[in-house]
Amino acid sequence: MRLVGICAAVAGGALALVVGCSSDDGEGDGSSGGASDDAATTLGADASTGTSGTNGTVGSSGSSGASSGTSGTSGGTSSGCGGSAAEPAAAATVSGYMDKLPFNNPSGAKRAAIIDAILKSCEVFGATSAKTPGWDRKYCWAHLTAAINKESGYNPDSVVSDGYGTRSTSAGKANDPTVGLLQVRFSSTIRDFVGLGNAAILTCVGCTFPAAFATHKSESGDSAFWAVSGPQQNLARMKDIACNVGLGAWYYYYNASSNGKASAPTYLQAYCGGGGTAGNLITGLLSHLQGPESGKGVLANQAQLNGLQTTNSGAYQYITQIKSQFDAMVGPLGGNHPFFLTQPPNKAQYCQ
Repeated sequence: MRLVGICAAVAGGALALVVGCSSDDGEGDGSSGGASDDAATTLGADASTGTSGTNGTVGSSGSSGASSGTSGTSGGTSSGCGGSAAEPAAAATVSGYMDKLPFNNPSGAKRAAIIDAILKSCEVFGATSAKTPGWDRKYCWAHLTAAINKESGYNPDSVVSDGYGTRSTSAGKANDPTVGLLQVRFSSTIRDFVGLGNAAILTCVGCTFPAAFATHKSESGDSAFWAVSGPQQNLARMKDIACNVGLGAWYYYYNASSNGKASAPTYLQAYCGGGGTAGNLITGLLSHLQGPESGKGVLANQAQLNGLQTTNSGAYQYITQIKSQFDAMVGPLGGNHPFFLTQPPNKAQYCQ
């Protein structure tokens, strides 16, 4: 669960104390914390991580391949996934969005790699106009451009240690921080994707995982591999721009299209099993921020979003800061705002 408060952030080898991790000072949110869920576990049921933390048995085979382990791209092919080379006009649009960021506008090779990752991730994981009338793929571009700024301040090397990431497990003290541009966690987002995500689609973005990951897919999220040794052994892979942006986009949009039931969260295992209730991008943002339990349901309009000011001010600030940057990028829009457009379930897009 991402929490507003104090967290220890490690970036570029330096340790810093970040107060109010969801502030708008340009540092990005980049925090996940909370206590472990002691209830019966299912895939995606650990609401303490904010990025689909899990402790239950994972389903069918995970992804395979190899990663370069750099903050650029990792293995795989990119044909059929768009990207800067295939769509230079789209790349120019995203570059223009970055120029409208209030701070942290990236440059050079990092900027180029992030633009390419945003385009490819939105091509395969973003909402579609066929499923969501009124949606334009540029809305995904602007959403991710703003979310990266909020989460990490465009620092691919951002590493945030929090209470959950240093939890006690039967395998020892966890060393399981949130990492990278969209702050993914090894024991949650990556473990979930290895178990139930569509590896071929992620490979198309430019990210593949070692085949050995699949051998751990049935292990608890508190196992030695997922919580203690694996996160640090795979830190470079988690910082990889293609992997991080791809996985973050997958998480935002699978929740946006499945976690809309107000009375109970829909975890990944249920979604991939044919369940899920339509939500919207606000649902996805809240689920990323606080986990599926707190992110469930639909805020259908600005008035309902404004209601968070009194009930959950941290969530209101997080969403509003991303939304305000989005609005500055895309300009005035008529009709229902893209963040409130209904996104119905689409199992084939997000599951094996």
